[in-house]
Amino acid sequence: MFGGKEELNPPEKLQPVIEKVKFGKVWKASSGKILKNNKQIQPILVDTTLYAVSSAGVVSAFDAETGDKLWSRKLKLKITAGIGYGDGLLLAGTEDGEVVALYASNGNPAWVADARGGVLASPAGGQNVVVVPTSGDKLVGLSATDGTIIWTLSETTPRLLLRGRGRPLVVSDVILAGFDNGKLMLIRLDNGQRLWEVRVGDSIGKTEIERLADVDGRPVLIDETVYSAAYQSRVMAIDAPSAKMVWENEISTSKDMDADESNLYVVGENDVIYAINRESGETVWEQDELLNRKLTPPAVINRHIVVGDYQGYLHVINSATGEIDARVKTGSEFLSQPVTRGNSVWVQTLEGNIFAFQLSE
Repeated sequence: MFGGKEELNPPEKLQPVIEKVKFGKVWKASSGKILKNNKQIQPILVDTTLYAVSSAGVVSAFDAETGDKLWSRKLKLKITAGIGYGDGLLLAGTEDGEVVALYASNGNPAWVADARGGVLASPAGGQNVVVVPTSGDKLVGLSATDGTIIWTLSETTPRLLLRGRGRPLVVSDVILAGFDNGKLMLIRLDNGQRLWEVRVGDSIGKTEIERLADVDGRPVLIDETVYSAAYQSRVMAIDAPSAKMVWENEISTSKDMDADESNLYVVGENDVIYAINRESGETVWEQDELLNRKLTPPAVINRHIVVGDYQGYLHVINSATGEIDARVKTGSEFLSQPVTRGNSVWVQTLEGNIFAFQLSE
């Protein structure tokens, strides 16, 4: 009342961690700064190369093992979403609707196209088609050869929605994509025909804020089961061939998820982390020691998961128990999901640095 403004949901203060695993830095490199509202910018690992982009349009390729910069190119575009990959092309987009494609081998430009709507998540490619989620709850298919529009799929847009869109998942000749109206769709890659749709988000409530039900996380596909989630709604497992719901768990999230052989991992509202049994949908554990710390989406690394926070800490969490087994400080805030493979983790900070870490269990 008399002092300064008190934060409604203050971030939880970090408690000391008893280190049970080793989590050490391998290398650090510069990739260019990211604006705080560019949450749809994230690095991508293709074979042995890590690719990153900055908000100012600097695209860089690094040797994932050593951190050596293989090439770098400055685009004359302000990037809001990327990097995506498909058919040997790196893909990024702008708020003005431009989609840029570069050859992944050397960074040379392939084409720039107009998606006719702000690019709100990383494009994805496959079988000579580039899939672009745009404003207006649209999904646009471009030719990977020259960027011309092949097809457009449009959905009705709610009056109020979360900023951004979920990254589409391209698998063989189909796409799994979420929409702002709460739907998850299976779509043909070649012509944009919807094969089925499932309502994951339920738009229920008296106010428009209460009715937000965006599917903003990238779907997870394992064998024939699709895992998807919607804000203020639920997490669902769906049988892909039949489009029938297998289970639902009433956890709300707007972030990407990740999974291992046992569990699905979700960062829910207020940054509570959940492990959900993949077969039954039951909550295995929840971790609430990192409340309101603006966590990244979780990423699986062997028998652990890793999340970053707004102060530049990386937290390594035991996937069986939910306990924090290690923690390191890097520098500035993370926005995007860490990239993981084997025992390695790569992260990009707002300050414009790429870090590689190694986990020793």
